[in-house]
Amino acid sequence: MAPRGGLRHRLDEALAGKPFEMPIRNTYSLVYGYYKHDPNLYYDKQARRVMDRVLRKDSNCLDVGANEGTFVKEMVKRAPQGEHMAFEPIPELAAKVADRYPRVEVHECALSDVNGTSTFQLVTNNPGYSGLRRRHYEFGEPIIREITVETRALDGLYPRDRPLAFVKIDVEGAEYLVLRGGKGTLREHRPYIVFEHGRGAAPFYDVRPEQLYDLLTDDIGLHVSTMADWLEGNGPLGRDELVEQFDENINYYFLAHP
Repeated sequence: MAPRGGLRHRLDEALAGKPFEMPIRNTYSLVYGYYKHDPNLYYDKQARRVMDRVLRKDSNCLDVGANEGTFVKEMVKRAPQGEHMAFEPIPELAAKVADRYPRVEVHECALSDVNGTSTFQLVTNNPGYSGLRRRHYEFGEPIIREITVETRALDGLYPRDRPLAFVKIDVEGAEYLVLRGGKGTLREHRPYIVFEHGRGAAPFYDVRPEQLYDLLTDDIGLHVSTMADWLEGNGPLGRDELVEQFDENINYYFLAHP
């Protein structure tokens, strides 16, 4: 029998739906995600296809909620001459991204709509669920450690004379704050934005899809689509259609685009 606490025992627990704590790593996320056919795996594939279409070798990108740098890697791969920025409030993960990608400008902070500090809910056994506020967790036993992080608004931080082609936002419900804090930059450059917006997290920020739609379309000047529709050449979503996508939990990853 494998010793309790060994890798085999941890994998058995993961497959049974019980998370285990590891030092700021996503081992549980990967095992549990593959086992449960996590839609995030399919959204990630769609996002990579979007990047294939819109990025050039010198495109500039932002990764908001960089985690271990999965999307930073994809950005650098497709746009090796671009000037990229990554935002990750968990110190261990921000340091890992900076070490792996020395040409990427890494900010150890949470993008929001204000400059300051905030408490942050670090889910140590599944860091991808970490965020400024506690949310609904799709697994049974989150292990949460509260830390204090710096918050920054994108406006005033991103160089005004630097074009911006692509943004990925995965911040566990705080996407409206990120967009509101960067609406001047985003309105000026009108990049493609892959973002998460779902019932599991957004309601904990008192945000509805109507608010997000109005911010993206009226204030920033972009359309909103599902990634699948955009990739197939279909038209964008209307306001009521985004609300339906959200309320019926049809999709929770979307693309804002020119």
